Amino acid sequence: MTPPFATATLLLATWLAAAPILADTDIRSERVQFESGTSGTAISAKIKGRETVDYRLGARAGQTLSVTMETDNGANYFNLIPPDADDEAVFVGSSEGNSYEGKLDLDGDWKVRVYLMRSAARRNETAAYEITIGITGKPDADAARQANDFGPREWDARGDLGCARGGQPMQTGACPFKVIRYRQEEGATVFTLAPGTGKERILYFSKGEWTTDSTESVQTSKRDDLWSLQVSDDAYEIPDAVVFGG
Repeated sequence: MTPPFATATLLLATWLAAAPILADTDIRSERVQFESGTSGTAISAKIKGRETVDYRLGARAGQTLSVTMETDNGANYFNLIPPDADDEAVFVGSSEGNSYEGKLDLDGDWKVRVYLMRSAARRNETAAYEITIGITGKPDADAARQANDFGPREWDARGDLGCARGGQPMQTGACPFKVIRYRQEEGATVFTLAPGTGKERILYFSKGEWTTDSTESVQTSKRDDLWSLQVSDDAYEIPDAVVFGG
């Protein structure tokens, strides 16, 4: 059942999702170029306060992107933003660490966004970092997804959830998701695809409880910052960072 706040705030949340989440930052963009005969590069730089850097690199679906960053400031992270989004990250360093490797699912310009967490930015801290970016493998058109292929047209974040069906072992990152966050109510609507069937499922979080858009009950448990949900035969793992942001 849809929680009472969901219908009343859906239009507002959609507008918030479309608004840039880093509107108070100074974002500069740099094109990443690899030297001839190489498949990667290392970049050393500094940022201060609200400065943010977008490292843009052209890549193809099916290729593997790797990014690692070493920094002298514990509040310095990077996010990965796909070609069909402006600010919505598919990888958030503040919750997943400063190391990423994965197969890309869209052709175009991917952005590696380097930033300081807001608390550190407000203190006008500095960070000296070295970020290493590499692309390997051959393009594979079959690996490409449709841009914005399910759920709402605008969202706060997207990525992949752990999921499983029918008592099978949990598969890390097997179910894509999009989330719209309701900041005033400290809630969220999570759009995902059911494991095995690919059917869209909507999960609502409000006041510490999960419900769904169907009549099915939701059984939940939580360990540290990870929610475990069971809806009929489907199981999901949802980190707090999905609901509240990183």
